[in-house]
Amino acid sequence: MPVADPLKKQIAQKARLHMKICISCGARLDMSATRCRKCRSTQLRLKNRALGIKK
Repeated sequence: MPVADPLKKQIAQKARLHMKICISCGARLDMSATRCRKCRSTQLRLKNRALGIKK
């Protein structure tokens, strides 16, 4: 069910798309993270946001 309210849509996108992913174990982390909470690796990448946005 699509979200029509722009404010709710923005909140949902922030929760689902604005995060970092650990390259070693694949854990989802906060944007402010500098190392993984599961494996303590410092190899983090930004989540690919292009896949989550529907046109």
